[in-house]
Amino acid sequence: MARITEIGIIKNNFESEDNPHEIKKYESQIIINGEFLEGLDRIGEYEFIDIVFDFDRSTSYEMTATTLRGNIKGLFATRKPDRPSSIAVTTVNLLEVKGNTLRVIGLDALNNSPVLDIKPIDFSMVEKKMDNIRIYELKNNPRREIVNDILRNDLETLMIKAAIMHGHYCQGIALGVMAATKAMQLMRETGDGMEDLLAITETNNCFSDGIQLITGCSFGNNALIFKDFGKTAFTLTKRDGKGIRISTKSDAKGYMQKAHPFFSESFRKVVKERNHSTSALLKFKRQGRERAFATLKLDFNKLFNMENIKVSVPEYAPSHESIICKNCGESTMSTRVIGGLCFPCSGKKYSELNGHGIN
Repeated sequence: MARITEIGIIKNNFESEDNPHEIKKYESQIIINGEFLEGLDRIGEYEFIDIVFDFDRSTSYEMTATTLRGNIKGLFATRKPDRPSSIAVTTVNLLEVKGNTLRVIGLDALNNSPVLDIKPIDFSMVEKKMDNIRIYELKNNPRREIVNDILRNDLETLMIKAAIMHGHYCQGIALGVMAATKAMQLMRETGDGMEDLLAITETNNCFSDGIQLITGCSFGNNALIFKDFGKTAFTLTKRDGKGIRISTKSDAKGYMQKAHPFFSESFRKVVKERNHSTSALLKFKRQGRERAFATLKLDFNKLFNMENIKVSVPEYAPSHESIICKNCGESTMSTRVIGGLCFPCSGKKYSELNGHGIN
């Protein structure tokens, strides 16, 4: 049988952790035993290295496992720590080599885990395959990267993705990203748009775009419910109606204004007075961007109230056949046809969601 030798030990502040993505955010030190010191020669030339270590606190395993994203897979298709063999390998970013100590980030090992080996990354295959692997993973799970960002609490990356849909950065989208990320972390759901996870938003402003991107609940997949209350608040709930409601505190506006006092003048000119001159817009976008990213660093508990609630959940959205309108000839959902005519052609009053709410 091949021998396994411990060459060092891992030091960090984690004795236990349910979420390996949390550990990866922080620095770890790898301390190599003196007799192996010569083996570190020129390791500092590499930005990324593989750390092979021992899951020494793993005591049992099952051949199927539920991942942090809520997927059920065979154990060997996951990175769960409970395995038949306790050997683990993780790719890390090497920050510094000083004597027998390596400073790294991205390691998901616990404090005092034994180190078994260190190897540089072989990029010859990785670089060629990386894009194909990413596309393959996204084809299988389009929200994979967003879910990883949620698990890592990477609010900046999430807001950048939300702004792709929203069109610009602002405090509202920052608040939506913060609230939805917190709820998703607590709910431990992935949000696949199949109506098993529902988001109930109480406003139709910027806040709601952050909710849609983070939760995966949208009007298009019938997992987003809009209640026209005009409140910066939302609820995330499962089909059992057990939900988490997050709303802004009454003094949140003052807290944000005190933290970033220079945006109000631009907001008044561009949004309230509709001054869309080039100089006003540029200043508004620059200050809005700065304020949005700065908001992500504010104290969540000073911005939001959070409570567990029970809500009434609607039935799954029905599937309706389409009917051709006798007048305009356009295909129309059967529930929106009267006497063979669509609502616009029949003259029937209909509801419209716009910047003023539902009218």
